[in-house]
Amino acid sequence: MKDERGDTRRERNARFGIETPELEVPDEGGHLWEWFSELSNRRRTGPEALAFAELGEWQRLTGQDVLPVEIEMLLSMDDAYLRAVREDQAAVRARVLEQQETGRG
Repeated sequence: MKDERGDTRRERNARFGIETPELEVPDEGGHLWEWFSELSNRRRTGPEALAFAELGEWQRLTGQDVLPVEIEMLLSMDDAYLRAVREDQAAVRARVLEQQETGRG
């Protein structure tokens, strides 16, 4: 996913010399990854959970034939994504706090 500057996490990590594990998507799940990326890129504000209404409307408008198990997978992917985003946000807050504390001393 690209940030407000148009950089992906992989690109940011490379810029700071941080290794990013390769993403391995089985052929059978490629369409789910594409769907998730498409849906996730449509988030209106920040890291909010994908809503059933949004999934249903996306399915209706695109004509995608999505199975219930695929909806479950998309929601699980979204849960994992949101956990990672929150972890990143917490790490950034911790770094800012640490910099503020060491800057005062």
